[in-house]
Amino acid sequence: MTKVNYMNNKLIFENQEHTFEYPIQVLREDEDKNYVYVLLDIPAKQEYTFDDFHNVYAFSYNGEWKWQIGKRPIGDNDIYTLINVKEGTLYATDFSGRKYKVCEENGIPEKMEIVK
Repeated sequence: MTKVNYMNNKLIFENQEHTFEYPIQVLREDEDKNYVYVLLDIPAKQEYTFDDFHNVYAFSYNGEWKWQIGKRPIGDNDIYTLINVKEGTLYATDFSGRKYKVCEENGIPEKMEIVK
């Protein structure tokens, strides 16, 4: 298995690295699906961009960019604060406590439940 590390805003694979605008807050791996998920730490500011609200990314273990999390069906203007992989499924929770099941193929949030 390829070794993956991160330092501040750099995601480091064996043969390449990706640099983000903001620091990496959490890195989760799903070895069964050959995916690495990244949550960026978005600082508080007055105006946020689409990328700020969609701060979850997926890569393959060889460093290939797969997707940036897609638009939510409800409340698309909240920053994600937590990601977890449970039984092969990625879950992303936003600041308002909405936990989304994320499609690993395209990054689209599918099912939502309130966790706060």
